[in-house]
Amino acid sequence: MAKTKRNYIPPEMQARLRVNRDGKMTTDQWKDMVTEPLVILMLLMVPIVIFFGPRLIALSARGLIYVFFVVILVIGVPMLLRARRYARSPVRFDRLFSGSVPQPSWMSWRPTILYTSTGEPVKFKRRLAPYMALEPNSPYLVYYLNEPKENVLLSMAPAEHEKIEQWQPTKSFELRQAQRSKH
Repeated sequence: MAKTKRNYIPPEMQARLRVNRDGKMTTDQWKDMVTEPLVILMLLMVPIVIFFGPRLIALSARGLIYVFFVVILVIGVPMLLRARRYARSPVRFDRLFSGSVPQPSWMSWRPTILYTSTGEPVKFKRRLAPYMALEPNSPYLVYYLNEPKENVLLSMAPAEHEKIEQWQPTKSFELRQAQRSKH
Protein backbone atom coordinates (compact mmCIF):
# COMPACT_ATOMS: atom_id res chain seq x y z
CA MET A 1 0.00 0.00 0.00
CA ALA A 2 1.53 3.30 -1.09
CA LYS A 3 1.79 6.17 1.34
CA THR A 4 -0.45 9.10 0.55
CA LYS A 5 0.49 12.72 1.17
CA ARG A 6 -1.65 12.63 4.29
CA ASN A 7 0.19 9.65 5.80
CA TYR A 8 3.73 10.85 5.11
CA ILE A 9 5.34 12.90 7.86
CA PRO A 10 9.05 13.66 7.38
CA PRO A 11 11.36 12.14 10.03
CA GLU A 12 12.47 15.64 11.06
CA MET A 13 8.84 16.60 11.75
CA GLN A 14 8.29 13.39 13.74
CA ALA A 15 11.31 14.18 15.92
CA ARG A 16 9.96 17.70 16.55
CA LEU A 17 6.52 16.33 17.42
CA ARG A 18 8.04 13.92 19.99
CA VAL A 19 9.76 16.82 21.78
CA ASN A 20 6.98 19.42 21.40
CA ARG A 21 4.41 17.02 22.88
CA ASP A 22 6.21 17.44 26.23
CA GLY A 23 5.81 21.23 26.05
CA LYS A 24 9.43 21.85 25.04
CA MET A 25 11.14 23.11 21.92
CA THR A 26 13.83 21.05 20.24
CA THR A 27 17.39 22.26 20.58
CA ASP A 28 17.39 23.42 16.95
CA GLN A 29 14.09 25.31 17.38
CA TRP A 30 15.38 27.02 20.51
CA LYS A 31 18.69 27.98 18.82
CA ASP A 32 16.80 29.39 15.82
CA MET A 33 14.62 31.55 18.05
CA VAL A 34 17.54 32.79 20.16
CA THR A 35 19.92 33.57 17.32
CA GLU A 36 17.33 35.01 14.92
CA PRO A 37 18.31 38.70 15.35
CA LEU A 38 22.03 37.97 14.98
CA VAL A 39 21.93 38.27 11.19
CA ILE A 40 20.44 41.75 11.43
CA LEU A 41 22.90 42.78 14.13
CA MET A 42 25.83 41.48 12.10
CA LEU A 43 24.64 43.38 9.04
CA LEU A 44 24.37 46.55 11.11
CA MET A 45 27.85 46.00 12.51
CA VAL A 46 29.46 46.08 9.05
CA PRO A 47 28.91 49.81 8.39
CA ILE A 48 29.84 50.63 11.97
CA VAL A 49 33.13 48.75 11.68
CA ILE A 50 33.83 50.32 8.29
CA PHE A 51 33.20 53.80 9.66
CA PHE A 52 34.83 53.51 13.09
CA GLY A 53 37.33 50.71 12.40
CA PRO A 54 40.22 52.80 11.09
CA ARG A 55 39.80 55.28 13.93
CA LEU A 56 39.80 52.57 16.59
CA ILE A 57 42.75 50.72 15.11
CA ALA A 58 44.67 53.97 15.27
CA LEU A 59 44.13 53.83 19.01
CA SER A 60 46.11 50.55 18.99
CA ALA A 61 45.31 47.66 21.31
CA ARG A 62 43.07 49.77 23.53
CA GLY A 63 40.82 50.52 20.56
CA LEU A 64 40.55 46.84 19.68
CA ILE A 65 39.57 46.02 23.25
CA TYR A 66 36.76 48.60 23.06
CA VAL A 67 35.56 47.11 19.78
CA PHE A 68 35.61 43.64 21.32
CA PHE A 69 33.51 44.69 24.32
CA VAL A 70 31.02 46.61 22.18
CA VAL A 71 30.55 43.60 19.90
CA ILE A 72 30.07 41.31 22.89
CA LEU A 73 27.48 43.67 24.35
CA VAL A 74 25.62 44.20 21.08
CA ILE A 75 25.47 40.50 20.29
CA GLY A 76 25.57 38.85 23.71
CA VAL A 77 22.95 40.85 25.60
CA PRO A 78 20.12 40.35 23.08
CA MET A 79 20.97 36.65 22.83
CA LEU A 80 20.88 36.21 26.61
CA LEU A 81 17.58 38.06 26.87
CA ARG A 82 16.02 35.98 24.09
CA ALA A 83 17.41 32.76 25.58
CA ARG A 84 15.78 33.57 28.91
CA ARG A 85 12.52 34.55 27.23
CA TYR A 86 12.21 31.39 25.12
CA ALA A 87 13.31 29.11 27.93
CA ARG A 88 10.13 30.23 29.73
CA SER A 89 7.74 30.53 26.77
CA PRO A 90 4.87 28.06 26.85
CA VAL A 91 4.41 25.84 23.82
CA ARG A 92 0.79 25.96 22.69
CA PHE A 93 -1.21 23.07 21.28
CA ASP A 94 -4.37 23.21 19.21
CA ARG A 95 -6.40 21.22 16.74
CA LEU A 96 -6.61 23.39 13.65
CA PHE A 97 -8.05 22.87 10.19
CA SER A 98 -6.71 23.59 6.73
CA GLY A 99 -8.92 25.68 4.51
CA SER A 100 -10.82 24.49 1.48
CA VAL A 101 -7.93 25.68 -0.70
CA PRO A 102 -4.65 25.16 1.22
CA GLN A 103 -1.56 27.07 0.20
CA PRO A 104 0.26 25.38 -2.72
CA SER A 105 3.74 23.98 -2.01
CA TRP A 106 5.41 26.38 -4.44
CA MET A 107 4.21 29.28 -2.24
CA SER A 108 6.00 28.01 0.87
CA TRP A 109 7.39 31.49 1.68
CA ARG A 110 3.90 32.82 2.42
CA PRO A 111 2.39 32.56 5.90
CA THR A 112 0.63 29.31 6.71
CA ILE A 113 -3.01 29.92 7.60
CA LEU A 114 -5.01 27.35 9.54
CA TYR A 115 -8.46 27.73 11.06
CA THR A 116 -9.99 27.00 14.46
CA SER A 117 -13.15 24.91 14.77
CA THR A 118 -15.14 28.16 14.81
CA GLY A 119 -13.54 29.29 11.54
CA GLU A 120 -11.18 31.94 12.95
CA PRO A 121 -7.91 32.13 10.99
CA VAL A 122 -4.63 31.45 12.79
CA LYS A 123 -1.71 32.83 10.79
CA PHE A 124 1.81 31.47 11.17
CA LYS A 125 4.21 34.04 9.72
CA ARG A 126 7.27 32.09 10.86
CA ARG A 127 7.79 28.37 10.70
CA LEU A 128 10.39 26.32 12.57
CA ALA A 129 9.02 23.12 11.09
CA PRO A 130 9.71 21.52 7.75
CA TYR A 131 7.18 22.41 5.07
CA MET A 132 4.32 19.95 4.83
CA ALA A 133 1.66 19.93 2.12
CA LEU A 134 -1.82 20.38 3.58
CA GLU A 135 -4.87 18.42 2.50
CA PRO A 136 -8.04 20.49 1.93
CA ASN A 137 -10.48 20.67 4.87
CA SER A 138 -8.41 18.40 7.10
CA PRO A 139 -7.72 18.59 10.84
CA TYR A 140 -4.15 18.94 12.12
CA LEU A 141 -2.56 18.77 15.56
CA VAL A 142 -0.38 21.87 15.81
CA TYR A 143 2.30 22.90 18.31
CA TYR A 144 3.27 26.57 18.20
CA LEU A 145 4.56 29.58 20.09
CA ASN A 146 2.25 32.54 20.55
CA GLU A 147 4.42 35.64 20.09
CA PRO A 148 3.05 39.14 20.78
CA LYS A 149 2.80 40.00 17.06
CA GLU A 150 2.74 36.59 15.41
CA ASN A 151 2.54 32.84 15.86
CA VAL A 152 5.51 30.55 15.23
CA LEU A 153 4.74 27.07 13.91
CA LEU A 154 6.85 24.44 15.70
CA SER A 155 5.37 21.18 14.40
CA MET A 156 2.18 19.69 13.02
CA ALA A 157 0.67 16.37 12.01
CA PRO A 158 -2.58 15.28 10.38
CA ALA A 159 -5.09 14.46 13.13
CA GLU A 160 -6.15 11.33 11.26
CA HIS A 161 -2.63 9.84 11.04
CA GLU A 162 -2.21 6.25 12.28
CA LYS A 163 0.53 7.28 14.78
CA ILE A 164 -1.28 10.34 16.11
CA GLU A 165 -1.45 8.95 19.66
CA GLN A 166 2.36 9.18 19.85
CA TRP A 167 2.19 12.92 19.21
CA GLN A 168 -0.62 13.94 21.55
CA PRO A 169 0.33 16.24 24.47
CA THR A 170 1.61 14.38 27.53
CA LYS A 171 1.08 15.04 31.23
CA SER A 172 4.38 16.93 31.34
CA PHE A 173 3.01 19.20 28.57
CA GLU A 174 0.06 20.12 30.78
CA LEU A 175 2.28 20.67 33.83
CA ARG A 176 4.73 22.81 31.86
CA GLN A 177 1.85 24.77 30.31
CA ALA A 178 0.35 25.54 33.72
CA GLN A 179 3.73 26.49 35.20
CA ARG A 180 4.82 28.73 32.31
CA SER A 181 1.44 30.42 31.90
CA LYS A 182 1.76 31.84 35.42
CA HIS A 183 4.81 33.95 34.44
